Amino acid sequence: MHNAAFELLKLNFVYLAFDVQPQDLKEALEGLVALGIAGVNVTIPHKEAVIPHLDGLSSEAHAIGAVNTIVNDGSRLSGHNTDVFGLVET
Repeated sequence: MHNAAFELLKLNFVYLAFDVQPQDLKEALEGLVALGIAGVNVTIPHKEAVIPHLDGLSSEAHAIGAVNTIVNDGSRLSGHNTDVFGLVET
């Protein structure tokens, strides 16, 4: 779905899955910055564990205490939680 949308919009992005073990989380986030990856989605078991490794949180992620999206802005990683918007809309 994501890759089809990127192609349709002619964006130079690709959506890939990375299997990150909990003990490798910090290094995976460092790799995200080193590789210039624009952002990633986060799932269980990492939604709470990533928080100490991020440079900032959106107000939603801070209030919920969990992150499902990380944006890489240069070398600054910010955590967001878009789950709340889906819940509010239902």
